[in-house]
Amino acid sequence: MLLKNIILSIFKKVRQFFELILVTILIYMILAIPTFFLFIGNLNQYTWIRLVLNIIAGGLIAYFGYRYLVKQADVVFERLNSKKVGMSVIIFVITWLFLTFGLPAIFGHNPLPGSNQHAIDTIFNHLTNWWTQLLFSFNIVVIAPIVEEVYFRGIMFEEAKPLGRVVQILWPTLMFALVHSPSTLEQWAIYLTAGSVLMVVRVVTKKLQYTIMFHSLHNLVALLS
Repeated sequence: MLLKNIILSIFKKVRQFFELILVTILIYMILAIPTFFLFIGNLNQYTWIRLVLNIIAGGLIAYFGYRYLVKQADVVFERLNSKKVGMSVIIFVITWLFLTFGLPAIFGHNPLPGSNQHAIDTIFNHLTNWWTQLLFSFNIVVIAPIVEEVYFRGIMFEEAKPLGRVVQILWPTLMFALVHSPSTLEQWAIYLTAGSVLMVVRVVTKKLQYTIMFHSLHNLVALLS
């Protein structure tokens, strides 16, 4: 009887993990939709239309992800808590200092940008008008953080819950790093650090609004620098 229970428990965990993998694949496919408008064909043609469609697609994905998430758990919004905001800002400053000075000191050089960052830089360099740059910046600073937080530290976090706290924390963090296409140890260190810190904010504050604020601020600083 004991052996049977152990076997059933193992099969249950395997099934739950397989379901989590399927959810992860689906999330990856969904998140790829907005970029379709940017990378298909020649970016120099119909640029502003592509950017608008990219923003609309991202907004719709964020909206439907939010609607799905709020049915599962009340983890998105609350009345702003000054202590949580202050803590998030302090964590952001520490993280920025570590990524800017700590990692280069550890590896002996500034890490080269990954393919994800390279793609962003390539697109931005193709934008010659201030309004197309503004549209793309809006996507990077506002839309992208909302989408990624809703799906990684929202939906994926909740879907991983049956597998235990460790998997619930580690899996979205690893998948968040992976979606940014790191190809070197230094790039993995950057995205794993960012993902881990965002997860800390998520777990401590229990609300995605603070991780969205953190993520948006991080992207804004990265864009300006």
